[in-house]
Amino acid sequence: MHWNHRVVKKDYPESAEAYTEYSIREVFYNDDESIYAYTENPIETCGGSLEELREYLMRCLKALDQPVLVDGEVVFNDGGEEWNEEFGPFSSMEELMKALEEEDEEWEGEDE
Repeated sequence: MHWNHRVVKKDYPESAEAYTEYSIREVFYNDDESIYAYTENPIETCGGSLEELREYLMRCLKALDQPVLVDGEVVFNDGGEEWNEEFGPFSSMEELMKALEEEDEEWEGEDE
């Protein structure tokens, strides 16, 4: 399983003034590249240093090169796995952190 940042389009037709919002979300994939889930809320942009923030923003910018996901139209495939309310598709914090570290290493390798 892996994840990346993607743009999600969400329409709000029932609000006083209907509008559309585009946001960056973390999207989780199965090994067959089908979408397992994505974060309910847009991601926050932050980093422990200016360099970390720059790297994070570069990942977010790459999301603009991918097809936009439309909220309510995405077909989710749970891959037969159980969803952990605290850690998503990961069974523990250790498993989640390992997956994030592996993803970071992949991103760092792309910059070289």
